[in-house]
Amino acid sequence: MKQSSLALALLMLTIASASAQQAQISGNVAHGKTLYQETGCYQCHGLAGQGAPRTGPRVSRTEFPFDGFVNQLRRPADQMPPYEATVLSDQDAADIYAYLRQMPPPPDASSIPLLKTAR
Repeated sequence: MKQSSLALALLMLTIASASAQQAQISGNVAHGKTLYQETGCYQCHGLAGQGAPRTGPRVSRTEFPFDGFVNQLRRPADQMPPYEATVLSDQDAADIYAYLRQMPPPPDASSIPLLKTAR
């Protein structure tokens, strides 16, 4: 409960500057995908950024403004290891951010044959 309240507060505090900031962020999606895999982000957040309750939140199509995203990388609120600038540069962070933002939305559950119930 405490963690979700903290995340919500952080999101609310930073969302006001998000639209102006988005125009300033320039990242390389292909390099971001490589970094996402090489730095192990997928191990907790999943290959599609879908997240899981026990390992890490969903990061695909993130709505965090870039500053909030980098702040979470550098000073994580939970069990995530910190990714200092010496380990992951601001440009690398921008590349990962660009990759996460462009991920397609998940398919509608009704479009997945295995999830359709027999009638």
